[in-house]
Amino acid sequence: MMTPTTADLAGRQRKVPTVSQWLAVLFAVVLAGILQSAAPSPVHAATSIKVIVNDQPITSYDIAQRTRLIELTARKSSSVARKMAQEELIEERLKTQEAKRRGVSIADAEVEQAFARIASRTKMSPSQLGTALSRSGVNPSTLKDRIRAEILWHNVVLRRFRAQVNVTDQDVVAAMLKQDKDKVDDSKTTEYTLSQVIFVIPKDASAGFKAQRKKEANNLRTRFTDCESGLKLAEGLKEVVVKPVGVRLAPELPDEVIQLLKDVPSGHLSTPVETGSGISSYAVCKKREINSDAGLRTQIKDELRNKEGQMMARRYLRDLRRDAVIEYR
Repeated sequence: MMTPTTADLAGRQRKVPTVSQWLAVLFAVVLAGILQSAAPSPVHAATSIKVIVNDQPITSYDIAQRTRLIELTARKSSSVARKMAQEELIEERLKTQEAKRRGVSIADAEVEQAFARIASRTKMSPSQLGTALSRSGVNPSTLKDRIRAEILWHNVVLRRFRAQVNVTDQDVVAAMLKQDKDKVDDSKTTEYTLSQVIFVIPKDASAGFKAQRKKEANNLRTRFTDCESGLKLAEGLKEVVVKPVGVRLAPELPDEVIQLLKDVPSGHLSTPVETGSGISSYAVCKKREINSDAGLRTQIKDELRNKEGQMMARRYLRDLRRDAVIEYR
């Protein structure tokens, strides 16, 4: 996912983690321990159609690949994994079909970024993770297809039910009263003073030009040792925009921004990443830990919203399946 702009940061609440982020955590925990030793499954020579979901086929190869992935990540027996794989693929077809019907799509880059986050959490590069999966009998596209379907479904559910998921302050307070008092009293959060530095890139820019701009951004990062001189240096560079973000508490920031900032000391720039408008970094001008229950409140609110949203999503998928034409062969 792309890093939000200053306007996004000013007006939005921190989002509930996406399903792709939960997938990243799940696979990171499991893949880190088993990919190196997992034996590849046999190659399936013949491919046949096993299920048709609203005229869209699921092949024996699809099921075999997903079965192997489930064996690796969930440590299920082959028979159980195969049943899970078929059901999972049926639901994914329904999810992606509904996304198409509602005009919801995602860029390949978003899938690749989610795949890269999984790799990062397993201490691998994306290419290393792809190689590890291949050696274990799983085409990397199998995992990417799963990621794509879950991101699409998350966006479909968010678009349909955003206005219906309503968690009030009273709900949050009631949930906080059930928390351990010491946990509430000891609540802390991080306060940031930020500016965003954007190396502007035209929409039709070539890959080479983007790589050059990212190199320039990294060069600035190595020279950036304090905000007073560093931001002036940035303002003097060609086609570079500096946008003050101001003071923000960690719970007010999107998860992807928190990931960029977590290891950046005061007076330095975050790692540059590509956004919709260019190559972007955040200057951490001040960073301090303060006593605040804002983080706990946000966590509880996210949990309540997520619980309600998951219930609506289950009903939504149940209705799609009820109305679908599913043929088993």
